[in-house]
Amino acid sequence: MQTQVLNNGLLSFEDRRVSQAHTNEHWDRLTTAQRFAFYTLAKLGYQLLFVRQTPTTSTAIAKQEDQLATIDDNGDIDFNPDIILRERRPPRKQ
Repeated sequence: MQTQVLNNGLLSFEDRRVSQAHTNEHWDRLTTAQRFAFYTLAKLGYQLLFVRQTPTTSTAIAKQEDQLATIDDNGDIDFNPDIILRERRPPRKQ
């Protein structure tokens, strides 16, 4: 999220996005069932992108080239998920 900040009378933009988690941090967020399921995906060339958590569930998102797959809490893999990823934009230069 970007906010405008008044700095010494000049208007500038401050990037307040949370820094990206490292792969190990995503791995630590997986359930045991998700980890076993991801081993299957990794053998097919998938990479773990991130884990989306809510208070009651978590969903792991993996990618191989342009193909996405999700893994639910129970370790069930969906090779045709109904999700769209946002494009990652570089931070604005100040």
